[in-house]
Amino acid sequence: MAFREFQSQRTLAKPDTSLEFSAVISVLLFIFGLSLLGSRFVFSPGIEMSLPRSKNVDLQATSGVLNLGPNGIVMFDNLILKIENLSSTVERFLSRKKDPSKITLLVCIDRWVPFGFVVQVTDILKSLGCQKIQIACEPENVL
Repeated sequence: MAFREFQSQRTLAKPDTSLEFSAVISVLLFIFGLSLLGSRFVFSPGIEMSLPRSKNVDLQATSGVLNLGPNGIVMFDNLILKIENLSSTVERFLSRKKDPSKITLLVCIDRWVPFGFVVQVTDILKSLGCQKIQIACEPENVL
C-alpha cells in the first residue's frame, strides 16, 4: 500500500480574507439603488406666481397666552389665577401695552375644560377691551 505525502501546508493555510473590489462595488450599487427606489422625488413645475397682498390686514404675533385648567384655574403672565383675579391681572397687562386694541390674546384649552368656563373667560377679556382673541387646543391624538 502506497502512502501519499501529507500536505500540511495546503490544509492548514489561512483562507484569503482580503476584500474583492467587485463585490464591494456591487454591494454599494445595490444600496444606492434601494435608496433611489425608496425616496420620493417631487418635481415642482417651476411656475412663479405673484399672489395678491392685502392692504388692510395688519398681522401681529400673539401678545399674551392664557392657559385654562379644568377646575377654574387660569395661567396668565407667569401667574396662576382664579377667575376672580383674572380681570385685574389682564387690566394691568393691557396698561403696559401701547395700543391695547391691537393686542391678540391666545386662549389655550384642552378637552377637560368646560365650555361655559371658556365663554366666561372670553367675556371677561372682551369687557376689558380685547378685540382679538384666539382659541387653541391640542389635537386628540397628541399625548
